[in-house]
Amino acid sequence: MAMDFRVLRYFMACVENKTMHAAAAAVHVSQPALSKAINGLEAELGVLLLDRRPRGVEPTRFGEVLFRYAKMIDSDLRRAVAEIDAMRGLTRGTIVIGVIPTMSAVMGEVARQVMEVLPGLRLKLKIAFSAELTAALLDGELDTALLLLPADSGPLGLGFEPLVQTGPRLAVRPEHPLAGRTDLSLSDLAGYPWLIPDYPPSHREIINRAFLDAGMPPPQSAIDVSTVILFDTVVQNTDLITVVPATLLSARKSNLTALDVDLSFPPEQVGLAYRQHSSLLPGARAVMQLVRDACASLPGAIVSAR
Repeated sequence: MAMDFRVLRYFMACVENKTMHAAAAAVHVSQPALSKAINGLEAELGVLLLDRRPRGVEPTRFGEVLFRYAKMIDSDLRRAVAEIDAMRGLTRGTIVIGVIPTMSAVMGEVARQVMEVLPGLRLKLKIAFSAELTAALLDGELDTALLLLPADSGPLGLGFEPLVQTGPRLAVRPEHPLAGRTDLSLSDLAGYPWLIPDYPPSHREIINRAFLDAGMPPPQSAIDVSTVILFDTVVQNTDLITVVPATLLSARKSNLTALDVDLSFPPEQVGLAYRQHSSLLPGARAVMQLVRDACASLPGAIVSAR
């Protein structure tokens, strides 16, 4: 079976964009041409790959299998082209890097440096929580990721390089009545509304245990927001108490201030994750070094700048 990889890319675009119209625009072909190519692929394989619905398309169970392998093929082909470019002395192509929201400022600085020193390289960033980035890395969607490292050995097949040691801190806006006080107790905090992030769940568990041990009911979130990036924006305009990593207070020059309260949060490490049994592209290695250099200036840095 001589499968046309161009058609595989059309199929991937359908799954990723959810509609035939958006997929056709993404791969720069007409919608009738795209539909004809997908129909031909389904006829060649003898199975239905996409479930056509009024509001879009979804992969069938056969389509999910093909999509998983098509992503691997696409990643391997991209890597092959990049390695050939490297042999020719060129650093170009696309490098896909995942980053947790609280380290987005670091990646912003890295992106600026990439444009300056690696102008032939296209950097694509995926901002998500660590669990999602880990799954994307295992699936071959990312070249590397800057994320919260697992407390244990982590998933098989992944390697981890710690760069910064950090930890959660309780934080409020500078105008908060509790800001700047050094004699705080849990009872002082209990009278204010809270915004406790859902991820990682261990933060909420530690807060709950501390209040229960003190004979008080655990605080409940008065408001929910979708990402960590929004936490400081929301808290700046309210008397909410929230939980943020120390890196958010330092690296992003947040307008929040830490409360002088020790809830015995365990230290956490942020660092690079990568697939152990897959050679890194030259461009990925260059970007990873820029990430190391950027993290070296952060409080709690484990690495030193070159």
